[in-house]
Amino acid sequence: MPLRTAILFPGQGAYLPGVLADRAACVPQAAHTLEAIDEVVTAQGHAPITSLLLDREAPSLQDLLESDSDRLDLAIFAINAVAAQLLAGVGVRGDVLMGHSFGEFAALCTAKAVSVTDVARMACARIEAFRRAAPEEGGLVALDVPAWRADHLVGVLDEPGLRTAIDNGPEQTVVSGPSASLDRVEKIAVDLGVRATRLRARYAFHNPLLNDAADYFRQATADIAVVAPRTAVFSPVLGRYVSSVADVREVVERNMIAPVPFYDALLTVFRQGTRVFIEAGARQALTGIVRSCLPASATAIPLLASRGDMESVVAALGAAGVPARFLPEESRAGDEVADGPQEDEVLAPRDEDSGARSRLLAELTALYAEELGFPAEMLAADVDLEADLGVDSAKQIALFERVRQLYDLPEAPGERRNEATTLERIADLVEELRR
Repeated sequence: MPLRTAILFPGQGAYLPGVLADRAACVPQAAHTLEAIDEVVTAQGHAPITSLLLDREAPSLQDLLESDSDRLDLAIFAINAVAAQLLAGVGVRGDVLMGHSFGEFAALCTAKAVSVTDVARMACARIEAFRRAAPEEGGLVALDVPAWRADHLVGVLDEPGLRTAIDNGPEQTVVSGPSASLDRVEKIAVDLGVRATRLRARYAFHNPLLNDAADYFRQATADIAVVAPRTAVFSPVLGRYVSSVADVREVVERNMIAPVPFYDALLTVFRQGTRVFIEAGARQALTGIVRSCLPASATAIPLLASRGDMESVVAALGAAGVPARFLPEESRAGDEVADGPQEDEVLAPRDEDSGARSRLLAELTALYAEELGFPAEMLAADVDLEADLGVDSAKQIALFERVRQLYDLPEAPGERRNEATTLERIADLVEELRR
């Protein structure tokens, strides 16, 4: 009997430059979706987003947050929408769909409650709502405590606008509020020995501080056509299945300001028999939450944890017991015969290079996971240690010194060492110093 499967759609931060570079062409519908989204967003005055997803040299998550955060929101939706189509392309559609925060829009889109182009219009309207409302500077802080402890901390501070926003399970609760209040939350957390991580968000999401923006958004999207979902959608915001047009409207309208009891939602669908949870988005934040929250009988699969091809997607699904079959096209875009070695250059066989690189990354992942206390699955090769995980520069220097001693490497130039902020770049530096 097939395992009951949930497809999860992540929200803020679920972006990886070029994550679809070697995948989108394998499913024709994916290219059509990206074209349709680009057409909508350019009509609304935004730059196209396809290049962010297909170009490995596209701006990083941090770059977009600092200089082009509007395109980041649009890119996250596009990745989620295409991820669902990649799954459908290998025969996986899911028994239930569930989004986390902004990811609820992608869940509704995949369930055909709202069209892809209309969700793109909604995402543009959301951007405009923030511009018009101009909410005060705010953000989110993740605390490594259960919700009841976060509630106590918020209650002790008793500051206007400070709220418990997202319950991700016994090991993480997210607090939302004005920037100054979040500074105090972080200070108290440090005093209590609680790990606090400032998330990369521009506003105090899931908080009444965004009421004005939510009102603008509601008005701007009132005429968008919605229907009841064709696939089961469980909404964490509603705490129940989305079964009617009114439910769809409520999810859309409350998305900015309602708290997100994601842990309760996971428990509900697990108790109803769901055992496989596939994260249909970039990176693997929700995969980590599933693994930390649910019993060992639950399997979590990150679909796009890093850049790669469709074969890696099929392999990941198959290893977890999810039947998936990908039939490659006769000729794939981007497959080229490599030129021969340049003069004086010696190349090892490709599979040997690949195997050595994979072993090095696995060793580095194990070392950093142990030293930092993170699950290994959180340490994808492209995760930025400081920007994504809050590892300060002093700790990174100390960790690289461990690496240098482990591999008996010479001293690294300070500038090169400072640039090595992901496991991928650290592996590059190790290989460079070994020569």
